[in-house]
Amino acid sequence: MHYFFLDESYSSDQTRKNIVMAAWAVEQKRFNEWLPKRSDTYRSPVSASINSMLETCDAWAVRGTASLDPALFRSGEIDGTDDVTAMHRTDNIWSQCFIFLVATLIKELIRRNHEVGTVDIYHGPKSLKPDHAKALQKTLCQLIIPEAKRYDSERGSRLLENLNLRDIKPVGKAPVGQAPDKFQVGTWVADKLCSCSHKTIQTGCFSRIISWDMSDVIRKTIRQFDGKSFYED
Repeated sequence: MHYFFLDESYSSDQTRKNIVMAAWAVEQKRFNEWLPKRSDTYRSPVSASINSMLETCDAWAVRGTASLDPALFRSGEIDGTDDVTAMHRTDNIWSQCFIFLVATLIKELIRRNHEVGTVDIYHGPKSLKPDHAKALQKTLCQLIIPEAKRYDSERGSRLLENLNLRDIKPVGKAPVGQAPDKFQVGTWVADKLCSCSHKTIQTGCFSRIISWDMSDVIRKTIRQFDGKSFYED
């Protein structure tokens, strides 16, 4: 049993709009064993403390960045598909980042010989319409998981033989004065991973954090909603 935790942050300047999304995976048993020591993770520098926690739990994290043209990242745009009648462009971009990041996290676990079975995904607060949330889970279950199993099989391994997604749940922040539960701690870690800079990760100081520029794949995916081909330059 594994937990996947995700969160995101946004920034912009005169030429680009940016979304940073981080995901990390941990075995349930290891995470539960680490929780009593979680106060160590709040020590500065937090990024180094989080990397130490990932090592202790034999966990891995992927931090993805998508830097997009504001003409593509249009906040007032409404997109639609066969199973999602209407969704804000910003929510569409969020869900595409979510899907690609989960897929990449699974791939990185395979590359490191981690066996993964049942997965529960927890993410920071996000208000998706019911049909959009349902389509997100359907894409992961009917597209990403079968593709991951195929990739695993082609490598001649059986690490994902029992892979399945049980649930996806948003996690709100703990009320003021109340200690966070383990799922809130997990999404807090994902939030802090968003703050790690690409340059810092690339120095190799963080042995368990992988940096990925997903700008191109997100751009090509989203522009299809503007009538352009994924393969168009």
